[in-house]
Amino acid sequence: MASFMIKVAGEGLVAPAHRLADSGPTSGSSVIYQIDNVPDGVTAEQVAAAFKKFPFPADRYEIEYSELPA
Repeated sequence: MASFMIKVAGEGLVAPAHRLADSGPTSGSSVIYQIDNVPDGVTAEQVAAAFKKFPFPADRYEIEYSELPA
């Protein structure tokens, strides 16, 4: 299982973030989310695509992959 960092920019862009980024709000208008327990073989781009369909939570920044829509 892997973990990926996903960045949601203020203008709505969702993309993979640097793997060493801290989860939570950034100094700009972006928010970094950590997606945990991603199955082997799933890429960061696939996680970002699934995350686009997920209602971005405002109160937590660590999300289980199983919570994302298929």
